[in-house]
Amino acid sequence: MTTIESTGKAAVGYDGVSVALHWIIALFIVVLFVGGQFHEALPQEQRGMVMDWHKAGGVVVLALVLLRTLWRVTHPAPELIHISRLLDITAKAVHGLLYLLLIAMPVTGLAMVIAAGRGVTLLGIPPLMEKSPELAKAFSNAHGLIIDGILVLVLLHVAAALWHQYFRHDGTLARMAPWLRGRN
Repeated sequence: MTTIESTGKAAVGYDGVSVALHWIIALFIVVLFVGGQFHEALPQEQRGMVMDWHKAGGVVVLALVLLRTLWRVTHPAPELIHISRLLDITAKAVHGLLYLLLIAMPVTGLAMVIAAGRGVTLLGIPPLMEKSPELAKAFSNAHGLIIDGILVLVLLHVAAALWHQYFRHDGTLARMAPWLRGRN
């Protein structure tokens, strides 16, 4: 990803596939986070259903993030609006780490489920191994640490997008949010 000097307006937005995948993945992440955090507060009969949907949604997120990664490799992102070398490096690092963690999150979740001797019922994935509580716990711990990392990076990502939109007025957010184009 190269950079262009900030001229007050972003020159090029992301393509439609990138925009759609970004917002679909973001929506899935929010819903999966809420379900994962609050499922234990539900009555027992609803808890299992929510976790079935959570597991299936995680597999869908994995597929979508892999598709988005492939799309990004074959359809490069628009050039960054250059502010400073440090912020350019930070933006690239945050995006790269988000991609990495958004792949690691469902992988560790799926590994946790498999190590617990379960499958992903809604997707027809049967249990693939005998129950290994120690391994399941290790993947559960990794899953928890990864969500913490994702939350920090998403907060940075959102804060930066809002800073660009409302303080710099450079059109950066509008590149991924086409409904904002022309509203700076």
